Amino acid sequence: MAPAIMLGGALAPTAAAETLSPALEPEGTSAPMAPEESALPDAGTTAAEVERVAVAAAPVEETAVVDDVTDSDAEAGADAATVADGAVVLDTADTEGRLAGEIAVPDGFQTVGLSWPVEIDSVVPELQVRTRAVDGTWSTWSHLEKSTDDVDAGSAVMTSTPVYVGEADAVQLATVDETAQFPQGMELSLVSSAQVTTAAATTSGTVASTTSTGGPTIITREEWGAAPRCLEPGTGPTWFPAEGGLKAAAVHHTVNPNDYSTVAEAMQAIRNDQAYHQQTHGWCDIGYNFLVDKWGNIYEGADGSIEEPIIGAHTGGFNTGTVGVAMLGTYTTQAGVAPTTSQQDGVAKIIGHRLSQYGVNPDESVVLTAAAHTDGGRYYAGDQVTLPRVFGHRDTHQTECPGALAYPLLSGIQDNAAAYAKQYTEVAEQYKNFVQAMYQDYLGRPATAADVESWAYRVSIDGQGVLADGMAKSDNYRKVRIAAAFQATLGYTPSSTQVSNYLSQVKQKTRTIDQIEPFLMGTSTYYKHVGGTDAKYVTALYQHILHRPPTSDQLNHWIPRLKTLGRAGVVNTLWKNPQAVRFRVVATYQHYLGAPPTTAQADTWVRRLTAGTGEDEATLRRAIVVTTKYLAYADSRY
Repeated sequence: MAPAIMLGGALAPTAAAETLSPALEPEGTSAPMAPEESALPDAGTTAAEVERVAVAAAPVEETAVVDDVTDSDAEAGADAATVADGAVVLDTADTEGRLAGEIAVPDGFQTVGLSWPVEIDSVVPELQVRTRAVDGTWSTWSHLEKSTDDVDAGSAVMTSTPVYVGEADAVQLATVDETAQFPQGMELSLVSSAQVTTAAATTSGTVASTTSTGGPTIITREEWGAAPRCLEPGTGPTWFPAEGGLKAAAVHHTVNPNDYSTVAEAMQAIRNDQAYHQQTHGWCDIGYNFLVDKWGNIYEGADGSIEEPIIGAHTGGFNTGTVGVAMLGTYTTQAGVAPTTSQQDGVAKIIGHRLSQYGVNPDESVVLTAAAHTDGGRYYAGDQVTLPRVFGHRDTHQTECPGALAYPLLSGIQDNAAAYAKQYTEVAEQYKNFVQAMYQDYLGRPATAADVESWAYRVSIDGQGVLADGMAKSDNYRKVRIAAAFQATLGYTPSSTQVSNYLSQVKQKTRTIDQIEPFLMGTSTYYKHVGGTDAKYVTALYQHILHRPPTSDQLNHWIPRLKTLGRAGVVNTLWKNPQAVRFRVVATYQHYLGAPPTTAQADTWVRRLTAGTGEDEATLRRAIVVTTKYLAYADSRY
């Protein structure tokens, strides 16, 4: 039987890859792009709770009359309403016909918003809110602006935009204008969660990138403590990938106060917005694909948005094919604050990053078709609308969003996004040959055009290791290695049942992919295949592992040990022999780099692989393919 040495990509791999979820897999576009070392330590899921209480107006005869409800102090006392009563009653009126009411929340909250059934939308009055901080001071009044964010199909529940107020223990509501009637069915949502306490999250400023690649750092959902999205989205295509990819970006502001002072507060606001979207609005997930804080930190929004064109709920009727990016803050004339330069840059980076993955130049116009007419929308289903590739929420809806002080900045953001998109695309070009080489060396087949486009960009963002790890964890690679091990030892292709059995062992980590070949040599099947006698068996092992026949002394040494060590013991001893390890190191270098290692390189790897420190041949393969030398060799081949 001809000797063989198993390599990282096998001797003659031929199988096709299949998608793994959620493990990293080099097929299609399903592999996550998050770097191995995150920008922040994992925060874990920090649950956000939503307390909903009814909002009702007191009968006229039970209403106290004051000169101005917005100037009146909250009524203190033991009988003041609390959230435990289940309702906030607007029991104060003024000469202008405005109504107001107050409720205490002893356990505290940080985000407030309103909701009501769509059937009463036409008679819901505009409300404003102020909150009492835990030190007893009351905030200024803020309008609870009606939200025009929605799923393309429209929602059964209407809401205001959620407002992050920081730590508060009481809230006052007041109508903005005179009201003749107050409909039943309105609810006040009070959202609370704990702040993340990691050192990186409790200081203000940007989060440093952990990579030296050309893409932006993204704070993942795990890092800011997101809740899971629902398992079965029930609002049409929303929170699934758009078949046509991304075509444009819609820019928003979140209408939160601009005085958040730490990354932890920013995370808390995002976490509370997600809870509000899920539990008050009834959505599957947060509506935005990404959010950007005042320091330019970029946060992953809707689950999957880093790697897929997820359809969010940010621009009803225009969610499909657009990436929704929300600036954390309020940028209206009344707020008097414009987005910082860093925040604008973060928005440009994430837009350039995402659109470039679909071959889209952000510095253009696009014709979008409205999927539906949602409340507050300017267009109806089927309307074709020409928009900049980077447009504001107000371009499609009757809203001020992203604010009068942010909207004029969009053209500059669009220009910068185009510059970033070009930069990211150019960076990706240098990795196309690398992707081709990896597919050939690991899987024994060329990469498709889609493979090259998808993975070249990901490698440009996260480094060569992301594809190396994706290959090593894929079912495809493992099946190729299993089939090659059978061919090299037993001379036949394994059945699907055999492949599934060994694949299961690798996934369950009871055996590594590199341990399958020596395991097969220890079986009775292999013993019979090579002749069925102890002498022929030991001879076959030497030929296979050490590339030479044994001497007579070596035969006499090992044949008795078959009875004491067993076949597996003899195989493992020979397999781990430094000389055998050196053969495999040389073959691996030859396979991936087209040249043997230097003596020093071979000596180093033999020591590392025989030291018993947990390093194995997978470590060697990865170490080779992440080098500039492998990049250069890939360029010479393709």
